[in-house]
Amino acid sequence: MGPDRVGYFVGSLPLYSPDSDWASRPWGQNSFDHLPAAVIGASVGQIGTAVAQQSLRGVLSFCNARQMTAPEAYVHFRPEYFGPDGEVLDESTAGFLSGFMQEFRVHTERVLTVIPRS
Repeated sequence: MGPDRVGYFVGSLPLYSPDSDWASRPWGQNSFDHLPAAVIGASVGQIGTAVAQQSLRGVLSFCNARQMTAPEAYVHFRPEYFGPDGEVLDESTAGFLSGFMQEFRVHTERVLTVIPRS
């Protein structure tokens, strides 16, 4: 953060504008309160997405989102695995992502059954 910037934080995530935290306000009524959430990411390195996901999970917790904690999803990005339009070309990766999304659907149904949205 440069000296000309004012720091704002949502959980542990630094923001550089007071307008950047619109989804986390007001406390207890924010856009993520009691909503099902899952975190997934891809990186070219071995742990890049794991570090980023750790920070994002803290923010989602601060916003009271109902996080799916398993399975965790760390995708090793390789250009040959994805087409130019984002289509997943690698069968193993496609199968993993499909399973992840099926688990998230079950998680969403459970969360919304216990905490219905009004």
